Amino acid sequence: MKIPPNYQISSEILEHISKIDSYRLFFKDKKIPDELKNNIQRISLLKSSVFSARIEGNTLTVENVEVAKDKQKKLEIYNILNAVQNLNRIIKPDHIIDLKIIQNTHALVMKNLSPDKGKFRMEITAIFNQAGVAIYTTPPPEKVSSLLSQLNIYINSNEEKFPLITALISHLVFEKIHPFLDGNGRVGRLLIFAILKSKNYDFGFFVPFEEYLDNHKSDYYYYLDTGLQNTNNYLVFMLKSFLSQVEDLKKRIEDMENKKVILPPRLDEIFNIIKDHPMITFDFIRRRFLKVPERTLRYDLKKLADKNLILKVGNTRGSYYKEASTF
Repeated sequence: MKIPPNYQISSEILEHISKIDSYRLFFKDKKIPDELKNNIQRISLLKSSVFSARIEGNTLTVENVEVAKDKQKKLEIYNILNAVQNLNRIIKPDHIIDLKIIQNTHALVMKNLSPDKGKFRMEITAIFNQAGVAIYTTPPPEKVSSLLSQLNIYINSNEEKFPLITALISHLVFEKIHPFLDGNGRVGRLLIFAILKSKNYDFGFFVPFEEYLDNHKSDYYYYLDTGLQNTNNYLVFMLKSFLSQVEDLKKRIEDMENKKVILPPRLDEIFNIIKDHPMITFDFIRRRFLKVPERTLRYDLKKLADKNLILKVGNTRGSYYKEASTF
């Protein structure tokens, strides 16, 4: 396996990178209130974790993950969330990406899901398409550490001047090495984030590009499958996914900034409680307002919904509320 594979920085690739860079400068220069910034970061991290799990077959959504009863599916999502928060905490500019970081990230992603967490595979595996046909045989296990070491040399060098290209190429190669029995997709997508952060390619927010990949899953798998042979096509697709989510992030910030509504004190307090949580049940709100009749609280929530400030999800006792502008 050639690391990195052959590719060229075409005019189309440069155009996408230029657009993404313009948004990056916009975010870095824009003065955003801390409360709004923290809210967007929290939602972006959750979306990234949910959609990364969904790519691998998890059926939970951003709207129902907190109230879902399937413990394993919730664990898959919260493990990814814990792993990305750990990378966000430990990776600094010029941080060396090594085998230990990759193994520790896998251990967090697969915590309580696999006895092989953090361990490189010891057998030859294959990657199958949706029809169950093997489309790629992974390198033998004795070559995994050596191939990852070659990949890390590329990651930590200045061979490629565009951090996005380094991150996306590294994701492709990592998936082809397929170092673990399970969890390679989830860890490989986190690797993109770790590389960008180590190269100080910062937007001020986490970019949940996995949402685009989940919405274009068949294309994502196709470009991964053919990526070593048609690397430029893979790069164009992945850059489009990143650009799409950066544009969405900008729109979300503008929508939230424009939503400046003056509310009566109790409604304002209820709204702020809902804003502080990805999703929240009526019982949770009621416990914060024990002296307010239940009927009054339900009417307050209806008024917030009528103003398009919140959304009610579900019509049963298990329904919950969320801020309308966060998704």
